[in-house]
Amino acid sequence: MDRIFNEDDLRSGKGGISLLTKGVMSRIDLTETAFIMALTQHINGEIWK
Repeated sequence: MDRIFNEDDLRSGKGGISLLTKGVMSRIDLTETAFIMALTQHINGEIWK
């Protein structure tokens, strides 16, 4: 990612997802969304039975 975007140490900054989405989504936003999606079975369990 550093090479593609000509950046240094993206891991400690905004991260690649921020660059790929032109700032629309941050690494934290993506992690939060993925966590919520992983919990859908517990949030809305009756449809999973």
